[in-house]
Amino acid sequence: MGAQTRLLPRERGRLSVVPAPKPVRVTRFGGGGFRSDLLAHGLRSTVKPFIGFWSHVPLLPWPYFLVDYVGLAMKPVSGTTYERIDLPHCKAEVLSTPSVEDRVVVYLHGGAFVVGGRFLHRQLMSRIAERTRARVVAVEYRQLPKHPVSSSIADALDAYRHVLESGVPASKVVVMGDSAGGYLTFQLALAAQQAGLPMPAGLVAMSPLIDFDGTVKVAAPSAETCALFPSHCFEGLGQVVLRASLRAGEAVVLPEAPSRAALHELPPSLIQASSAEMVYPDSVSMAQALTDAGVDVELQVWDHQVHVFQAAAGLLPEADQALDEIADFVDAVAPDSLWALEA
Repeated sequence: MGAQTRLLPRERGRLSVVPAPKPVRVTRFGGGGFRSDLLAHGLRSTVKPFIGFWSHVPLLPWPYFLVDYVGLAMKPVSGTTYERIDLPHCKAEVLSTPSVEDRVVVYLHGGAFVVGGRFLHRQLMSRIAERTRARVVAVEYRQLPKHPVSSSIADALDAYRHVLESGVPASKVVVMGDSAGGYLTFQLALAAQQAGLPMPAGLVAMSPLIDFDGTVKVAAPSAETCALFPSHCFEGLGQVVLRASLRAGEAVVLPEAPSRAALHELPPSLIQASSAEMVYPDSVSMAQALTDAGVDVELQVWDHQVHVFQAAAGLLPEADQALDEIADFVDAVAPDSLWALEA
């Protein structure tokens, strides 16, 4: 029996044969050191205990908006400009740096669908704009607890539609997100497919949250090494998600994982993750699902890094390396015509 098949138990006297999972293309970078350890220790002693406390009482009226202002303490790339735009149900901000050329990144920030907005991810997005030489459309999508996850997906799709209607061809657009934004990245592509819109040139997900069910993640070794999330945090998030669905008149169930969708029409994808973070199993399962669907996908893995370590670019060499890999991916899937001529 070949390497690409496996046998299942006999059913009704017949032997069932199904294809074995295709091997995922994985690139491992290693990583770790004093700076990584220092950052992990800082998060483990400050943010992680707070998330742990929150997860016990997630339905309290928390002032989530305050977290966004932490981003004001982080300096974006010099020369970054900002333009506010209106979408049907939310706002977005267009970031440009002096290196901008003729392509666009639709960026969907992380924050467990409850925090983040205009400021928290500015430094990371400005570095992505500089390295990819792209305008970054940062979507301030509707979030929990006021709005269900379906509203976040709808706002992401509106942003993508806005970019296309502004005259940018889909071949010049890359959709990108971190953590919860990684979930939205894949859901945006699936929603665009359903809406009859052309696929973007590529998808990039950093430390994506894929499955709202934390069972597999909590049982994995990475749950013990995660510097940010306590193992019971998914129970708290689930409560907030379900209550928002109930208030919106939707089915009171956890949102479907994109790894269980029909993925065969999705564009080339890049997933980056740390083997030491809670959501690492989600990156593996999403990469496997894309591979099985025949999508060109690469899973890049760093060791001993925190969740969305890319945000520490300028401090961690692994973060700068990861952003360079993202820039190479964008160059490959959406070659910039002006840049190509100059080269």
